[in-house]
Amino acid sequence: MSYEEYFPPHYLSRIESAPYLPLAEEAGLVMKRGTRLINTRLALSAAEFAREHGRFGEMHLALFKAYWEQTGDIATPEGLKVIATEVGLDAEAMAAELGAGRYEDVLDANRREATQVGINGIPAHVFGLRYLVMGAHPYEILKQVADKVAAENAKPTES
Repeated sequence: MSYEEYFPPHYLSRIESAPYLPLAEEAGLVMKRGTRLINTRLALSAAEFAREHGRFGEMHLALFKAYWEQTGDIATPEGLKVIATEVGLDAEAMAAELGAGRYEDVLDANRREATQVGINGIPAHVFGLRYLVMGAHPYEILKQVADKVAAENAKPTES
């Protein structure tokens, strides 16, 4: 389904002027919006497969690059197999696990946990298991929260 079919025009204009776009450009990141809405559940499953095989970081980066730079297809098993191969995973084994629904329970549990702690959108950053920052924010804001957590963790606890 295209964005135009799904979202009303006023929302589309907000997407086009999203505050994260200048931040991304400033950081040298490419962020192109696709033309169609996609279901990322298979990509999340592929990331879980990569986690189990010690390649989560590489897969995470490759999935984001494929999505935002539009260098790959993260919505189909075929596209995910290409990405898996690129990051050194056994693409056929991954496809078999995804086809069998191996990670469905993990994804459902992750969503339940996120909902329980108030996460209802992306991006969401949790600092020190105490502070939740929702949405795209400048680096300085995220650093302030990280510094606050570091300072709190450095204080001696009272016995």
